Amino acid sequence: MTRELETVALLTLMEPDVRPAAQQWIIRLVIRCLVPALWVIFAAGLASAQDQSQNPPGQHAPGAIHGTVKDSSGSVVVGAIVKLETAASTGHRTTVTDEAGSFHFSAVEPGNYKITIAADGFAPWVSVNVAVTADGNPPLLSAVLQVAPTSTKLDVGLSQHELAVEQLKAEEKQRLLGVFPHYFVTYEPNAAPLTAAQKFQLGWKTFFDPVPVLFSAIGAGIQQARNSYAGYGQGMEGYAKRFGANYADRVDGVLVGQVIMQSVFRQDPRYFYKGTGTVRRRFLYAIATAFVCKGDNGHWQPAYSEVLGGMAAYELSTLYRPGTSRPWLRLSHTVLLNFAGSASGNVFEEFVFRWATTHVPKTAATLAQPVLREGTPVSLISVEDLSSKTAENAGPIAFVLASDIQVGGAIVANAGSRASGQVSYGSGPADAIHVSLERMHLKVGNTEVPLRSNQIRGAAGALEYHRLEDSGRIALTLYVAQNVAIPAGQ
Repeated sequence: MTRELETVALLTLMEPDVRPAAQQWIIRLVIRCLVPALWVIFAAGLASAQDQSQNPPGQHAPGAIHGTVKDSSGSVVVGAIVKLETAASTGHRTTVTDEAGSFHFSAVEPGNYKITIAADGFAPWVSVNVAVTADGNPPLLSAVLQVAPTSTKLDVGLSQHELAVEQLKAEEKQRLLGVFPHYFVTYEPNAAPLTAAQKFQLGWKTFFDPVPVLFSAIGAGIQQARNSYAGYGQGMEGYAKRFGANYADRVDGVLVGQVIMQSVFRQDPRYFYKGTGTVRRRFLYAIATAFVCKGDNGHWQPAYSEVLGGMAAYELSTLYRPGTSRPWLRLSHTVLLNFAGSASGNVFEEFVFRWATTHVPKTAATLAQPVLREGTPVSLISVEDLSSKTAENAGPIAFVLASDIQVGGAIVANAGSRASGQVSYGSGPADAIHVSLERMHLKVGNTEVPLRSNQIRGAAGALEYHRLEDSGRIALTLYVAQNVAIPAGQ
């Protein structure tokens, strides 16, 4: 009994000494487990807060698109134009492939896109519904370009009226031996029909030319010396009447015989130079065109406008020329002489006058070709990265056409066509590119199209350009420096 009491007393005395140590051990264990857990929770919350601050609710981190462009042989295509468009075509971005044939678009929002790739000599490559997601896996495209068809149909040009205006400008410069007006001849076999106003324009230019006036004066002097048309008398009065009658004959012949009647009956007053075929065919053609002419509808018709015009001109001449006792016989002789004169004149036109006429277009057919007009904007992108260029290593630089050029709704120059010129670099900060371009030309098939920096001829102003995204390439807009006819089939 006494031992039990001692034992209980011993346990009672020992309990206060053991309890503090156990509590301290438990506290240390809790702290060791709780601190790492709190740190993990804090770090996760911090990352979440940063992510929300960079990407507010409803927005995602932008993605990217990159790829390579090769031809069917596996060779990389340098300088290919790559255009990125949204599915709704609300905007687009453009870049070019580098020396490795690669391209890259950064900061692309998630969504569906359309990629179009164009290069000179290749058919366009198109990929639709290129998906960009927010999972950080950018789509990798591998484009293989196929060689473009060797022949294309190009059916574009000026309107009939514009074409006639251009042809008329060429015809109004033509002079036989560089002196005599030679306007009523066209060296374009399929020339556009003239309007009535354009026919009158040729007429006015003919009889207001100084040469007909001079020859009327010389003719009047010869007639006065011979006392031709004696009814006019002599002296200044007789000379004035002869001169007036001679000049009136020329005006009547052109105005009535080649303008008014042709306008009324819709026939062309010009001689259409043939210039091809055997001598016999050309000779028969020249003779035949004294009796037929081309209508404004493009078809050959009997030349009744010329016959009626010649008769009307003769009747007008009777008002100021001394009369004859047999007017109808004189009229018939005049009509026959007109036929004979036209036939012989046409033969000379076909075989002689062509080579004695100045300012004849080398080929009038070029007027029917599409014309790239002066001032047409041309968007270009440099092929090489210019960030490493300096004034010491400047030189010729290649550009590619950023977008198609159209004339009359038809494409005359495809995106990817090459342009080149002399480049010089100015001094400036290390991250700046100061470029000056000289003798810039766009290559359209075999045709060189000159370019200038301003849309208006002679206008002053610095060359404007901007850097392409994520590279040292530059994009700029130049302008066609002069009208250039683009041959069909290029």
